[in-house]
Amino acid sequence: MRTLPAPSVKATVALASAVPETVVLRRWRQRRFDGYRFSGTRLSATIWRAVSKALGQDAKQLCSMSLAELTQAIARKRPALRQAFLALPAPEALHTLFAVCGPRRLQAILDKHTSEAHAGLSGVPDLFVYAIHLSTGKPAIARFVEVKKPEEPVSQVQLDEIAFLNGLGLHARVLRLKERASTLK
Repeated sequence: MRTLPAPSVKATVALASAVPETVVLRRWRQRRFDGYRFSGTRLSATIWRAVSKALGQDAKQLCSMSLAELTQAIARKRPALRQAFLALPAPEALHTLFAVCGPRRLQAILDKHTSEAHAGLSGVPDLFVYAIHLSTGKPAIARFVEVKKPEEPVSQVQLDEIAFLNGLGLHARVLRLKERASTLK
């Protein structure tokens, strides 16, 4: 688990009422490193069921879709998703998520989250953050992040999901957002 300190007193005041996931996502997107663009998205607890409903469960096919194809498919299915109270991230983030996972790992994730045994459970991390290498247009860094306040407990289903994702060779972690006392001066 990692801790992100607030960079300033102004940020400390703003963070008192900010949603921790929003803070982490904003800080990630503000990162600067030559040759990379940092981005990310929130993940809904039902993202994998939404993917299955909107796009199917064939991970190989999902990973082969272009961004334009994915955008069109999501636009066609958005009313059905809303009716089922399901949501997907923006097409670019979903395209990157599929690229990072690849067909084998994506299939394992879809199989787990759409199985009868997993009904009523989630554990999906709060965020998917990534960096795109500008010269290749491909993701170079990607992390699944469960964001918690200092005293907020991590549920067993969340720990299991993080272990599952790491076991697939993906990078997942719990990040505790905690302010340093020195930033309060």
